[in-house]
Amino acid sequence: MRSEILVVIATFFTTIAQLSFKLGSADSGLLIGPLTLNPVIAIGFVSYAIAALLFINALRGGELSLLYPLWSLSFVWIFLASSLLLKESVTALNWLGVLLIILGVSFVGRGSA
Repeated sequence: MRSEILVVIATFFTTIAQLSFKLGSADSGLLIGPLTLNPVIAIGFVSYAIAALLFINALRGGELSLLYPLWSLSFVWIFLASSLLLKESVTALNWLGVLLIILGVSFVGRGSA
């Protein structure tokens, strides 16, 4: 159970990373020589690194065949965050897709018990 919780937490960090990339892409950032430093995008990279470390730690005590499907929950969080925070439009078909992802993760979880 500990591994599954770590993966779900990792999916939240993945969502933070994706939101940071989206928000940071609208800003050109600070030019430092040939490099562009965008603090919002930097937060995204740090969030991805945290997510990866959590996932690696989860793999120590869990099965990849269960943990990796849990990773797809990040699609659900991104969908919700995009519609609520970024005010992106969503359709009934989008909601159906999210429901199918949740059902799929549930089936994989039940199959491993």
